[in-house]
Amino acid sequence: MIFAPAVARQWRDAWPLAARTDDGNRWLTGSCWLYCRRRDVRVLWIGSVTTPGATGDMYGCGPCIAELAHMARVQAHGRDRGQGWGRR
Repeated sequence: MIFAPAVARQWRDAWPLAARTDDGNRWLTGSCWLYCRRRDVRVLWIGSVTTPGATGDMYGCGPCIAELAHMARVQAHGRDRGQGWGRR
């Protein structure tokens, strides 16, 4: 995998770390709405979700938020290389 130098795209190669428990954010104990769906874990509000007929607040645990951040970075790298979503 070849990427352009960081100087060319400083925003991409210098993303902040994904949220982690006890990092100063407002973590709660609850259910992860993302991949693991565990209950009674430390979670962080990551935004609202709207589906047909319902809305709600989404929460994610640290490992799932890190995975979501990774997926967003893969998508951004693919867009930069002109490959579109879902390709690596």
